[in-house]
Amino acid sequence: MPSRIVERYKRILNGEQKRFSPYEFEDAQYRKQKVQLVLRYAIEQVKKWTPEQARKELSIKDVKELKLHLVREYIDPPIEAKPEDVYYMVEFAYPYLPRMPEKQKVLWVYQEVLAGVRRHFPPLYFQSVKGEERAKICFDFMCRELIKLQDLRQLPRIFGKTEQAYSLLRKYKLKILVDTLYFSPFDMITDMYPELADPDLWNEA
Repeated sequence: MPSRIVERYKRILNGEQKRFSPYEFEDAQYRKQKVQLVLRYAIEQVKKWTPEQARKELSIKDVKELKLHLVREYIDPPIEAKPEDVYYMVEFAYPYLPRMPEKQKVLWVYQEVLAGVRRHFPPLYFQSVKGEERAKICFDFMCRELIKLQDLRQLPRIFGKTEQAYSLLRKYKLKILVDTLYFSPFDMITDMYPELADPDLWNEA
């Protein structure tokens, strides 16, 4: 029964056994419930935290001390999580906790890339339809907040010159968009903003 997992976890915390049995999480039907029970016991009974506190406070050091690395491998981290991030373990334990909206998550990642907290975007971050949405959010932020464009119709003038376009994308860490998603800056702009595909706008560039 899944409820017995807590007794086994207590023995691990007490040093009576080193790890869970290799067969403990084999049954996919109960795996999630077992992992949640272990996490909730650690958070509520050992740390005496609320779920909200835990999401804010839990660190990689806590995970090691609480032996939660033994269940961490059964939780798929979100694409934006860095290796040392563990907040998503709390979200796994408490699915009802409100989550950060997708746009906010994308801007959090992008701002960490800009600040050098991350050396680069997560692998495959701009792949698939969701990746294209992330690309648009980042590029839109660059245009409105970093370059301070008043009107998106200025984009053909700025991105009509290839070298200038690449220089700008490199400066704001978004050259990866053209490298992985689009054939050229022109292709990127006209895909993101179809209203700017008018050849006359680019002839004036």
